[in-house]
Amino acid sequence: AVVSTQSGHYGRGNMNRTGWGSRNQNILVKLTHVLHMSEMWDSVARSYKMIARLLDPQSDICACVTDVENNDVLNYLHFLAFKLRYPGITSGNETITARYLSKEGRAKRSMDEEYDYDYDFCWGDNSNIDYLRTPRPDFRKLDFDLGDLEILEDVAKVMTDGDEGTAAVLLDSADHWAWWRDMVKGLNMGEAGYYDIAVFMFCSLN
Repeated sequence: AVVSTQSGHYGRGNMNRTGWGSRNQNILVKLTHVLHMSEMWDSVARSYKMIARLLDPQSDICACVTDVENNDVLNYLHFLAFKLRYPGITSGNETITARYLSKEGRAKRSMDEEYDYDYDFCWGDNSNIDYLRTPRPDFRKLDFDLGDLEILEDVAKVMTDGDEGTAAVLLDSADHWAWWRDMVKGLNMGEAGYYDIAVFMFCSLN
């Protein structure tokens, strides 16, 4: 509860700061995100305490999970970063991606309309793309050491996942809150997901 309260205060105390958190989202969405993340960290903390008693930082497990250069963790962090900075850039929708690839769009990192983003990097049922026939991103084709503008066009082609970056329902009324409440509840990663995060954190910190 202490972790949740402290992290909630930390997020709420910064939400109106320029450049803090996600762009182009209203205050209700930002608050919902802060509270959701507080609940998630509470769950991770419980797993972390158990793992700290059982896992050896020198184990093969820790060696594997901390090898971020080769286990795709770093690649997917880059993936998420581009999705946040350029909502819809991975959509495969040329109308959206053209706005970023144009000279005018390159000078502006995000679109004007409200958006949402997807943490799920699995090729899922909600996409317009047939992921049974579409391979996962070939990160070998991308040099993330380059600047955004140098690889943005390649990112749009290589990391296509159908995510247009727009919220299905805008959180702007009591009626729409019901949809958001159920959506956030559905983000529960389960004990296995919290355990994996806790293992990564323990191995990285010890």
